[in-house]
Order: sequence, then C-alpha cells, then structure tokens
Amino acid sequence: MDEDDRELLERIQRGDGEGFGLLFDRTHRWLLQCVIVPRVGQSDAEDVLSETFRAALASIGSFEWRGIGLLHWLAAIARRKSLEHRRSLARAPEPLGDLLDEVELADDAPTADAEMLRREALERTRERVERTLGTLHERYARALRLRLLEERPRAACAEALGVTLETFDVLLHRATKSFAKEWRRP
Repeated sequence: MDEDDRELLERIQRGDGEGFGLLFDRTHRWLLQCVIVPRVGQSDAEDVLSETFRAALASIGSFEWRGIGLLHWLAAIARRKSLEHRRSLARAPEPLGDLLDEVELADDAPTADAEMLRREALERTRERVERTLGTLHERYARALRLRLLEERPRAACAEALGVTLETFDVLLHRATKSFAKEWRRP
C-alpha cells in the first residue's frame, strides 16, 4: 500500500483531480467510522469529514513522502478537525440565550408604543425560529417543536417520535446543536 500511496501522492501533486477522488474513495469510510464519528458523533461527522479533505487538499502540495501512508496523514488531520469542531461547539452560545437577547422587553409600565414594539420584535423572532426550524432535518425540527414549543414532557416526546427516552435525549441534544449552528448563520 505504501508504494501505491506514493504513486497516488505524486499523481495528486501533479494536479490529477481523479487521484484525489481515488484517495477520498479509499479512505473516507474508515475516517468516518474509526476517527470522526467516535469523536464528534454521527450528526456532525460529515461536516468534519468535509473539513478534513478541504485541509488535505490545501496542504497536499507540500506533503513530503516519508514512508507513512496517506491514511495515517488523513487520520491526523481528521483528529485535529474533530477536536477543533468540539471546541467550537463548546464556545457556541446557547440558542435560547440568543433568542432572549433579541427580544426587546418593554418597561415595567408599558405604553401602547412599547407594547407594539415588543409584539413586533416577538413576531420577528417567531418567524426567524420557524425559518431556522425549516432548515433542519425533519426529525430534529419535530423534536424541538415537541419539547420546546409545545413544552411536552421528555417521555411524551420520545413516545411521539417512537424512540426510547435515552434516544430522545440524544436526538434533542443534536437538534439543539443543529439549531444553534443554523441560528448563527447570517
């Protein structure tokens, strides 16, 4: 495999796009299953894989052959990208906090104008929430609607989705992360 990797590397460094496609075909499943999914979970794995190959493409021109297979090099990039991804999620603000920041609350003694402004801001926020939910996977959007908008108990949400309570908790966590990611988009 090492000599085959070396030939493939030389092809890619000469600008052979098919060579890079071949590298992807040979390695992407293993990278997903063995490196990325265990570190970031299934829902974010494709994004991290994409970042891994983007970084590899950007740096493959300066890659020097030292007898180490391309898979090992890609695995190191995937580990780094997985770590960066986890760190970025840890720094991300919770979407509910963003929502509350955007809704302007009226004074203690609201005037008619202040109340009208508050209702308009609330309506804009509701519309943005619906637009954001519309960009999510249908199952994620349904989980968020059931739990947060309809305020159903976790067990009732799990039953409505036909999953165990533990699976619902994972689903809700991933749905919240996806919502937060979409919410922050301009």
